[in-house]
Parts: sequence; structure tokens; C-alpha cells
Amino acid sequence: MRHIAEHPTSGTVVVGVDGSENSERAFDVAVDLAQKFDYGLRVIAAYTEPGYEYLPENTQGLAQENAQAVINDLVATVNDADFGISGVTIEGDAAGALIKASEEAALVVVGKRGRSRFAGRFLGSVSASVASHAKCPTMVIPEKRHSGEHLETQFARLSGSPELSEFGVLSSEEYGDPTDFEGTVVVGVDLDAYPVELSLHAAKHAELLGKSLTLVTSQPFSGSMWMPASPVYQAEVPDLRRDVANRLAKVAEQVAEKTSAEVHWRFFDASPADALSDAARTADVIVVGTRGRGGFAGLLLGSVSQAVLNRAVTPVLVVPTASD
Repeated sequence: MRHIAEHPTSGTVVVGVDGSENSERAFDVAVDLAQKFDYGLRVIAAYTEPGYEYLPENTQGLAQENAQAVINDLVATVNDADFGISGVTIEGDAAGALIKASEEAALVVVGKRGRSRFAGRFLGSVSASVASHAKCPTMVIPEKRHSGEHLETQFARLSGSPELSEFGVLSSEEYGDPTDFEGTVVVGVDLDAYPVELSLHAAKHAELLGKSLTLVTSQPFSGSMWMPASPVYQAEVPDLRRDVANRLAKVAEQVAEKTSAEVHWRFFDASPADALSDAARTADVIVVGTRGRGGFAGLLLGSVSQAVLNRAVTPVLVVPTASD
């Protein structure tokens, strides 16, 4: 049996830094979250010493010194911090260091791409590994959001319908644009996999950020343009949508009873990856679980979570499941 761990009331935020602009943004977010949650902050910079014997003796230890300088420069920007801050350099793989640190952390924060980014890769190797293997939730911080500035923006919208006019959308509130999630924390809900637990974890972030919480679930009942549905099935689609929306509404009611955040919900007749990636254009934070319906035993990060991390232009919080 698997479950979502409860949100800890105390602990440490771990942030990985490497001197890149992305890691600096991750550090700023980690500082803000540590203050809001009243957590401590641990800054980690991993390094690798060159393995060549013929290097000059005065270069030995330079990689560690550079890593320590990155930590020192960032910590110096935090004035009058009312929480504990520590920094450590670790020789070895950055992902491995952060995953190890996650065993005793409440949250790990990492930039979407670091100094060793590869052209054309949406999600960096370190952030992908940490999000997949961390023992605590991982927040992945993307590049600074500017519409159209980076490639993810081109893939964030739902394909074929900028206004979702051809998709069935059911919601708990009135809206102008159903894909506008400004001012809210969005949690992607799989109704068959710990929906209340994951939503309550997201609710903690909504509370401290002063945002509302919107539960989003999605199921493509309308099918694909390549596989036309029969008239009989098409007639049943509205009822199928309402059934899922009613289940989502009940989950939202349970969550609302246990949080001070304002709770809403929206159902989309669309691909879950498309719906959540589209929501990431405007939401403050997207929250997803590592696994959902139809997961393969050998994969730690589900296909929907991977797609959202690849496309998102807003912070994504990945909450792991854990075996009882």
C-alpha cells in the first residue's frame, strides 16, 4: 500500500546551488519557503575535483573552493535571517547529494536546469533525478517566466483549442477563461490515488502563500480526432463528465474541511498532462504526485508528472508516495 506523507510541522529546506541563474532563483525560493514554514535552510553545492595527475599542485582543492564561494555569496544576500542557515560542499554527483539530503529534509528545492544544461533538454538531469528519487517533496524552479521566452511556453497550451471551446469543462466557480489559474495553487488530482492526502499537502502551500487552492482532474472522454467515437458513446459523454466532476467535488469538500485556504475544483475533458501543463502558464505553483493511475512498477516518476515538469514555466512541487 502507498500513501502521501503528512506535511511536516518542522524541518529543513535543502536547496542545491551551482552558481547558475536557475540555482540562484531556487535559493531565493528556498529562503522564502523556509521563512514562511519556519524551517531551517541547508545550502548544498556539489563539486568534482579534476582527476588528472599532471595538473598543477596549486589547482588542487580549487573546485571545492569555487563551490564554497557560491554558497558564501548566496548566504551573504540573506540579511537578518530569523532561521538557521547552513552550507556544505559535497564532492560527487549533485543529484546523489541532494537525494541523500532529502532523507532528513522536509523539502528539496532545485533549479530546473543548472550550469551543465544540455541544449534542447527541457528538464535537467539533476532536477529529473531528484524529483524522481527524493524521499521528501521536491520543488523544481523553472527559468524566469516571460511569455514566449523559452521553449516550454510553446508546449504549455492545450493543443488545438486556445479557449478550450471544444473541451468539456466543469467547475465549482464561474470563470471567464477556464485555463486562467492566476492567484491559485493547482494540484493535479488522480481520483483513484490518494486525492485528499495530496490535496492537503498542496493546501499547506496555498495557506502560507496566501493563495486559493484549485483541484484539477482531467480525463479525455471525447477521445482523439484520429479515433472518432460512436454516436451512442458521444451521447453518454456528458454523464461521464458529470460523474467524475461529482467525485472531484466530494474530494474538494473533504479538503475544504481541513484547510483555511479557499478551495475550488475544475474538471477538463482532456489529457491530464495537457490540462496541468496549460494550468502552469498562470498558476503560482503546480503540485503533482510521483505516481498515478496506470503507473509502471519500474518507473518512479509518472508520465503525467514528467510531462508537467518538462513543460511547466512555473514552480512544480513533486510529492512522493511512500510504502507503508
